Amino acid sequence: MRPRPVTYQGTVYPTTGWALGDVLRLEPLASDQRIAELLDVTPQQVCYWRRKAGIPPYKERSPNPYIPRGDK
Repeated sequence: MRPRPVTYQGTVYPTTGWALGDVLRLEPLASDQRIAELLDVTPQQVCYWRRKAGIPPYKERSPNPYIPRGDK
């Protein structure tokens, strides 16, 4: 099964993974559920691509989604 394209703010991305960076740039603390709603995909798809990119869950994320919070 091939990934289907997703649209975010008028831009079409080949996969959820491609769109993830742009979504997190504008909403760095968005949960998988929130991102799924924005992209019209399942939260499981968002979780897959987020993990594949090495991005921590929203509760562990700093405002920069690529750097984990240091308060642990």
